[in-house]
Amino acid sequence: MPRILALVPHPDDEAYSVAGTLALAARVGWSCTVIAVSAGEAGQCHNGAAADPAALADLRLAELARSCAVLGAEAGPSPRLPDGGLARDPRLSDAVAAAIRAAAPDLLLTLGPDGAYGHPDHLALHRAVVAAVEAAPAPPAVLFAAFPSGLFRPQYDLCRPILGDPPAVAPADLGVERPDFRIPIAAVADRKLAALAAHASQLPGGDPAAIFPPGIVPALLRDEWFLLRCPADMARVARLLLDIEAACP
Repeated sequence: MPRILALVPHPDDEAYSVAGTLALAARVGWSCTVIAVSAGEAGQCHNGAAADPAALADLRLAELARSCAVLGAEAGPSPRLPDGGLARDPRLSDAVAAAIRAAAPDLLLTLGPDGAYGHPDHLALHRAVVAAVEAAPAPPAVLFAAFPSGLFRPQYDLCRPILGDPPAVAPADLGVERPDFRIPIAAVADRKLAALAAHASQLPGGDPAAIFPPGIVPALLRDEWFLLRCPADMARVARLLLDIEAACP
């Protein structure tokens, strides 16, 4: 049975980026694991359930477990590195390498070089994953979640105060014109939306579409785009994705 590991910076990053692919993989019998490197304790809390960072961290990891259950995946143990501080944490590299060794995935999913919308934690995890895979004696195939050019520009503008001065990613570098792989996910769009809804603490009014500015979530429910880390893995990944795409009607 193939194994897939999604490494994400925070709980909920799996839901908008790779949830459809995970749901399809689980449907055909893959073993799917999601690990959030941070517990998201610095995030906002929109449902009033937790006020202090430790309680919010516990809540968000519980939400991740619910999201994974919806998708047919398992939430792996989080190293609980500091939300908002991944780039400065010397433990990040070891934590990422350890997670990859423990899961021994055939396919590893994570965010791409733009971090979806340039979030410093997203970029730090991307760099750490690339370094860990390059140093591994038998690295897994790696796909980076990618998004249409400009889709996340409204979120980029909303998050501008935390993106650095200047931001590490320019607006023009958000997204791609075309992916290396495109997975149609209409068959499991309801599961992806339910995975988003599982992260209730992050949703104003409890609305899954409210996690981002208007228009983004509907676009994310049609298909999922990926960039291939290593061109030499093209044939291997194509074979793996044929299995996943078999779950599409």
